[in-house]
Amino acid sequence: MTATTEQLSLDQARAYLLGRARERGVTLEVYGERGTSTGVKAFQGEVSEFKLSARQGVALRALVKGAWGYSFTENLSRPALDRALDSAVENAELVAPEPGAGLQNWPPPPALDLYGEGLSGVTVEQKVGVALELDRAAREADPRVTSLPYGGYSDSDAQRLVGNTEGLEREARELHAMQYAYPLVSEDGQNKMKGDWQFTREFTELDPTRTALSAVEKALALLGAKPAPSGTFPAVVSGECLGELLALFSGMFSGKMVEEGKSPLAGRLGETIASPLVTLIDDPTLPRGLNSRAFDAEGCPSAPLTLIENGKLAAFMHNAQTAARAGTTSTGHAARYGIQGTVGVAPSNLILQPGGTEGTAVASGLTGVRVTGVSGGHAGANPVTGDFSLQAEGFWVEDGEVRHPLEVFTVAGNILDLLAGIEAVGNELHETQYAVAAPDVRVGALAVGGA
Repeated sequence: MTATTEQLSLDQARAYLLGRARERGVTLEVYGERGTSTGVKAFQGEVSEFKLSARQGVALRALVKGAWGYSFTENLSRPALDRALDSAVENAELVAPEPGAGLQNWPPPPALDLYGEGLSGVTVEQKVGVALELDRAAREADPRVTSLPYGGYSDSDAQRLVGNTEGLEREARELHAMQYAYPLVSEDGQNKMKGDWQFTREFTELDPTRTALSAVEKALALLGAKPAPSGTFPAVVSGECLGELLALFSGMFSGKMVEEGKSPLAGRLGETIASPLVTLIDDPTLPRGLNSRAFDAEGCPSAPLTLIENGKLAAFMHNAQTAARAGTTSTGHAARYGIQGTVGVAPSNLILQPGGTEGTAVASGLTGVRVTGVSGGHAGANPVTGDFSLQAEGFWVEDGEVRHPLEVFTVAGNILDLLAGIEAVGNELHETQYAVAAPDVRVGALAVGGA
């Protein structure tokens, strides 16, 4: 390999690009990612899939006369980096200036260890063993378990950095391991599937048997389902289900969506938009959060942000540019989806704060439905209006007691009406794979469509 084609490390590539930009008088931001990941799936006692992958690359954002130009490269040789810089500058010259465009050297981020020693010394055999144990434990848990169509192990070891010509330099590493199990169960001609999962930064914390047994228990609870009635009923929305709904509509808290007229919350800052029992926080600093980060895609320090406080809309999420246009400061929510993406706005770990109602007391005296999950959000949820009509699963409840599971039914409404109608909030958080955590809540009315 010649000196010109030598592959630089991410931090070397960042330093090279920023140096070249300064020589040319170009205002530049460099964002880089490097990662390795493992994925293992097992089926009927055999490894059905094994994947090892690695990726790295840098994304460039050049500011020329108020306009952003983007480019990226996975080739970290100096000639390739020079071409990427040329492309970013040329692309900026082709687009219109954007109000609020600029780069900053932000204050230092909080100390946040998302790496530790979690995967140190963990062998491939151990990772494969997790997937095989999930499969075995699920299949042997109950004779009604037909198979484990979706089950396995995954992990990631990632480095992320950002720097700009204003003097900013940030770097972070994070790793995680995850297992998941979604067993198929059958009885009397009914087939049901439900699952469970575990996310950790310490491999030794994984308990595949426990996850498999919990998943089987959840799936078996759906057997014996009866048709759902149609009408409007009081309802308990499980924490997992509420988390799914909040994930579908999290964009309404984006300053970018607000300024584009794509949020039902536009112009409502400071207004009451939910029950006084509702406080919603986005917290990127959770050590065990799925989307935790010490700084965002622009290097802005992370900090918890209260979006709804006791029912009132308290804040929107912003990156530097949307904040500048809104006359405020960045909340540390600049986001990129890989090195090919542009800079947008996205949440990290959303948490609807638990309330003071214990366990089953959320359903006390209720006759109606308990909704435990929704699906079809890509077609049935409108983030611009907040309206939804989604397939759902759950149970019929009488006098606060679960009577029987329901066949798949439909729930419809508006997310803001749902939040406004919350009458009780449970005291236990339930996490979802969408990086949203919520407790069970009770609502006064929910439209249900049965068979």
